[in-house]
Formats: sequence, C-alpha cells, structure tokens
Amino acid sequence: MDKAQLSQDNMTTQPTKRSHVIMLLCLLIGGLVLAGVFVSKHSLSNLFQPASSVGIYGHWQEHDVAKYAADSFEIGPLGIYHQNRLVTTTYEWDGQTLSYRLGGELYSYIYVKNTFIRQQPTHYISTFLRTPLSLNQF
Repeated sequence: MDKAQLSQDNMTTQPTKRSHVIMLLCLLIGGLVLAGVFVSKHSLSNLFQPASSVGIYGHWQEHDVAKYAADSFEIGPLGIYHQNRLVTTTYEWDGQTLSYRLGGELYSYIYVKNTFIRQQPTHYISTFLRTPLSLNQF
C-alpha cells in the first residue's frame, strides 16, 4: 500500500469513528435531559404540595359529639371511604383544603393543626380527629 491509499483509508474511517462518538454523545445528552425533566417534574410537584395525601390518610372521626351520632370517613390511597365503602376515588387536596362529592353533595374541610373542620355541608361546626391507618389495610 502506498501513502496516498493509507491516508485515504484513514479519512474514510475517521468520519465513521467521529460520527459514532457524536451519536453516543447525543444519546447520552438526550438521556440526561430526559432524566432531568423527569426528576424536576416530580420535584416541582412535591414542592408545590405543602402536605402530601399520605399525611391525611387515616380514619377521621367527628369529635365533641355523642359517639352514636359521630360522623366519620377514611382517606386512603384509593379514595374516600364512608361507612366502610369506597364512595369516591376523586378528591381534591391542596395541603389545606379537602373536598369531595358524596351522593351529589359537596363535602369540604379545612385542615388546621392536625384536625379537619367541616365547611360544607354546614349543619354545625364539626371537628374531625385522625387515627392513622396502616397502608396494608388497603
């Protein structure tokens, strides 16, 4: 082989090696960008939720009323339970206010110092205290 042919062979293999390196770098950067987007999405969602739903999971019993007349509900990973039945899988919780619909009626509570104070329906001022649940129950 002469020098001209060797230099021509080097020129054809070098762009191939270079293109492989560029492709690998692009894949690496793309993967890092996707991982960053995934992590930041979950981090930002946790940042804007002052208290997680897990913090309100439990059995909520009405306080300061006769035990036979006390209302109660449970909040779990699948939704809201009333009288041991799942009554809704959708509820809104922003870290301060819980709301859900039960039988067409809106139930709304404000979270203050580890208690829920019922805002709607407004029969009377109701305060609910929580008994934590084991997540194994669900």
